Amino acid sequence: MLFRVVSSAVMLAFVALWTSITVAADYFTVSNMVLQVQTESWPSVQGTITRSEVDAVRANKATTYDLKVAYTYSVDGQHYEGSKARPSMWRSGDRGFAEELVARYPLGATIPVYYRPGQPSEAVLQPGMDGSALFTLMLLMPFNLVMLWLGTLVVGAWKPEPPLLSTFFREDGSECVTLEGPWTATLVSLVLAGASLTCVALAGVTVGLHAPLPVAVGAWGVVIVCGVLAGRWSHARVEAGHYDLRLHPQERSLSLPPFSGRKHVLDVRWRDVRSLRVEPQAPTQKGGQVSHYHLTLELSTADGGGRQEAIASFPRQEQAEALSRWLRTRLELGEVVPDERRSA
Repeated sequence: MLFRVVSSAVMLAFVALWTSITVAADYFTVSNMVLQVQTESWPSVQGTITRSEVDAVRANKATTYDLKVAYTYSVDGQHYEGSKARPSMWRSGDRGFAEELVARYPLGATIPVYYRPGQPSEAVLQPGMDGSALFTLMLLMPFNLVMLWLGTLVVGAWKPEPPLLSTFFREDGSECVTLEGPWTATLVSLVLAGASLTCVALAGVTVGLHAPLPVAVGAWGVVIVCGVLAGRWSHARVEAGHYDLRLHPQERSLSLPPFSGRKHVLDVRWRDVRSLRVEPQAPTQKGGQVSHYHLTLELSTADGGGRQEAIASFPRQEQAEALSRWLRTRLELGEVVPDERRSA
């Protein structure tokens, strides 16, 4: 009991820490996006570049580069000095990117300076959005998905436990149980996370994370399309019963869904079923606790022998036992299979 309480406390602390860090990163990124949009309407005055050079920083055996810039400008007769090219900028591993910015803002050049109305001390040289904020959100996608998953775990812990077994009938008259498979939400989350990280990596090594806005919007389009296609594909498989265990009373047959290396649905005759067992599975290390429970059929073969066919795996023994009892009742199997049935 004490172990469960401590485990729950540790889990809640981890969820709270992960959520707070992720939400803070989201807030910073979205706030920066809002600021970038606001700079579109900022008024401008002419300013003069007083410093423009490549800023190189070496850390963890890698060097990143950025533009170190300073400029002066006047608003309503008051002189100011600014040091931002944009509201916020990524440092880049490409020195050429920083050198291009230095060439764009040479020392002594006269350039437009955009300042915040009512707070002229805050100014930038490049108003509007570029792709960096959108790529930052894309990079945060996996962290947000993990945060949502952790949230569902916490909420689920407070909900009443669902029935151990839920059966339903399909139009063909078969009685079904949907077994665990790659559910749509899980698959979509994995695809979104993979697609977002891939797009960020490709952008980083090709056009850079300061790519023009249309490039970032196009990358987001690719991520969204991947998620939609994965969701439609998974939903169609679930609706089609790809993960259903089916009993066909009229044909007296049983359809086993793909599982544990079985790539296709396997149809089994009731009379070929010898036994049904719930087998606890433990980790390979000695003394490891049971991690899940396999429900397995023993089937008769044409040569009079037998073979094993796994049906499903469950994290809780009572789930496996519930499905086992349902199958035993429908297939008229006892806990101990009679010898005469084995020899049939």
